[in-house]
Amino acid sequence: METMRSPWAGRFIGLTFVLGGVAWAILTILVLGNVLAGLGNFTLGPASSRIVAGGGAGSWFTMGILAYGLVAIGGLGLTALFYQHIEGGLGSSLAGWKSIGAGIHLLLGGLGSAGASLLMAWGGFQAGAALLTPDIGGGGQNVGYVHANILNPIAVPIAALMGIALLGYLVGGIVLATAWVAARKK
Repeated sequence: METMRSPWAGRFIGLTFVLGGVAWAILTILVLGNVLAGLGNFTLGPASSRIVAGGGAGSWFTMGILAYGLVAIGGLGLTALFYQHIEGGLGSSLAGWKSIGAGIHLLLGGLGSAGASLLMAWGGFQAGAALLTPDIGGGGQNVGYVHANILNPIAVPIAALMGIALLGYLVGGIVLATAWVAARKK
């Protein structure tokens, strides 16, 4: 059987490249912020290394960045392999509701996970920065203030974005499973 190109795999890879570009921009700004903070210029906030080392509320930053890389970027790239196998390797066409479901998977799963993880990272950066002392670019706030005013307001939006992503993954799983079963019956 000749392997064909999967249109949906190409779309998932395309979004992976876009999200990878966003990651590059974020990391570039973080590195620049670290360099500036090392020179005593806190224009971009305190050094992200201090936020990570501070732990506590700043761990939201670490988890958000890791989730973005592993779930939003890595997960989309890996999912493209499944679509390539179903469409290209097994020759199962994703037409009709399966094509719509793949689109839901791409948009809700990909963008929902990216949004949730980036919001978590942003909140963790803000929270960690607020807890640092002002002499190193921090806000000098206490834990109660940080949780009440920075982290608490974003907890529900993060959960909502995670729910949206999970809905996208569920729809995508149904699409892939039904297409795989149909292809195996041929």
